[in-house]
Amino acid sequence: MKTCYLVMAAALLAACSSTPEVQRARFEAEGARLEEATRHTRKAYTFEAFIANPEYRHTRDMWRGAALEQYAPRQSHVEILLDQQRGRLYIKGKIAMDFPICSGRVGGSETPRGTFRISQKVRKYRSNLYGSFMSRDGKRVVKGGISVHDKAPAGSVFEGADMPYWMRFNGAIGMHVGNVYRQSASHGCVRVPVEACSILYDKLAVGSKVIVK
Repeated sequence: MKTCYLVMAAALLAACSSTPEVQRARFEAEGARLEEATRHTRKAYTFEAFIANPEYRHTRDMWRGAALEQYAPRQSHVEILLDQQRGRLYIKGKIAMDFPICSGRVGGSETPRGTFRISQKVRKYRSNLYGSFMSRDGKRVVKGGISVHDKAPAGSVFEGADMPYWMRFNGAIGMHVGNVYRQSASHGCVRVPVEACSILYDKLAVGSKVIVK
C-alpha cells in the first residue's frame, strides 16, 4: 500500500511540475491506450437488442446487419410481419435488414397472408388502380385519392399513383415506396420507406420469396 501511495505521489508531482503541453500529450496518449484496449470488447448493437426495444413496434428506425453486404438474390427472401408492421430481409438465411412497413388497412383491404414470389420489378411504376383525376394539361389535381373505377369529373383524366421500386408478388399487390404510417393504411400493397425499398429492389430478384404472416 505504501508503495502504491509513493507511485501516485510521484505521478502527481510529475504532472504538476510539467508544462500544460506535456500534460496534454500525456493525457492524450493515455486516452489512446484505453481506446485501443477497449476497442474489441464493446458489444455491437445486435438485432436481438433492436427488436427487444419497447419502442420496436412504433419506431421508424431501420436495422442493418453484416449480411446486407452480400448479393445473393437466389438465396434472399423477405418476411412481412403484419402484426408488427415491420419487414425483414434475409440473405443466405441471415437477417440483413429490419424496416418499417405499412400494409393494407383492416376492413376489406388487408394484405393477404401466405407465401408468394416476386413476379415483376419496375423501378419507375404507376398504379393502374389508384391515383388522382388530373386536369387534361396534367398541371392540376382535380380530385385525389381515387380509384380508377370512380367517375371522373368533367375535363379530367386519370393518373396512377407514383409507386417507385415496384415489386409485384400477389396479383395486384406488391411492395413499393409510399407513405409509411405505424399502422395499416394502404389499399393492400406493402409500402416501404425509400431508403429500405431501394435496398430491397437491388437485393431481390424476380422469383425471390415473399412471406406475409
